[in-house]
Amino acid sequence: MIVASVDTTSQSFALGQVTGVLLVALVGIVLLWRLTGSWRSPSTPAGGDPALTLREERKRRLLIVGVTVLIAVGAGVKAAASYNPEPRASETRAAAPAFGAAEAGTARTVVLPDSFEDFRLLTGEAAERVETEVLAGRKLPEGTKTGYYDEDGDENIDLVVLVRSAEWDPKVREEKATKSISQEFRNFFTAAKARDATRFAPGPYGGGISCGFADYFGGTQTVCAWSDATTFGAVRLVRETNLADAAQTTLTLRNAAMR
Repeated sequence: MIVASVDTTSQSFALGQVTGVLLVALVGIVLLWRLTGSWRSPSTPAGGDPALTLREERKRRLLIVGVTVLIAVGAGVKAAASYNPEPRASETRAAAPAFGAAEAGTARTVVLPDSFEDFRLLTGEAAERVETEVLAGRKLPEGTKTGYYDEDGDENIDLVVLVRSAEWDPKVREEKATKSISQEFRNFFTAAKARDATRFAPGPYGGGISCGFADYFGGTQTVCAWSDATTFGAVRLVRETNLADAAQTTLTLRNAAMR
């Protein structure tokens, strides 16, 4: 679910960008002084006035100093503007408590609902059957909770949800302490080979929700993910739907599952 890649939203990446900007400025300043060395030290022509030559040398040196200051100031402004790391996922906070939610960043209980909207959780033999079809021998990361939902009452799968939480999996806490939500989404949608991934309003629990399209079993389906300080949920809707509707379904499921 979470694969390794360069986190372009991390503090280290932002510091690398700052260092790059300052290094370019430093190289420019060094070249400026080296290339203008002879120009900054004019010689006194035969019969000339050394005092005039000295004044000219000081004027030229002040000019180069001024250009150096401009380069340094410009580089400083650009470096400051380029340092904009996204908080780690573990640092995210909900906009406001809702549904009796605890303060964001604390461990929450995640309980997949028996039903939400028109979806009903499959149980017993039906759940075992669809799980065998979905996993096809693959193993999920340890600690992943799964839910298989039927929308039209035929006991066939219409929605799959997988949830990982720091509440029961310490690896999730470790991952969220090093990755931003944007990086989590990039890794997830890359692994899912999804396209057109789009962010949507995350709702009262904060964090983020994103949805995109992926091809499964010869057809297009919609995949979504939510993330906050302690949980990561992945949702697959078997029937292709527009991303906004898929995001709303994911949000409804998330709100119903969080405690």
